[in-house]
Amino acid sequence: MKHEIVWTWAAEADLQRFYSEAEDIQDGRGVELLTQVETATALLAQFPRMACSWRFPVRRLMIRRRKLALFYVPESRGIAIIGVADIRRDPDKWWDELLHRMP
Repeated sequence: MKHEIVWTWAAEADLQRFYSEAEDIQDGRGVELLTQVETATALLAQFPRMACSWRFPVRRLMIRRRKLALFYVPESRGIAIIGVADIRRDPDKWWDELLHRMP
């Protein structure tokens, strides 16, 4: 069964920021990032609990060959992506921010 993927506005803003940063470094890197995110979300749609639990109820899915992760909450009606972050970021500060993004 395929689950619906829903992006919060904050998660979309996160992804747009990382896309812009990647494109500033080198043309095409942002597109490569989007392709990796699309692949990850396609897997999540089929296997919503595939990523490790980060802090309940949030799960973290690493983006291949990046220091980025998708943070999401699996729900009965679908998967809510609530953030995209650099995994080197202070986890306590990030958690405080994610608490305000919960669906």
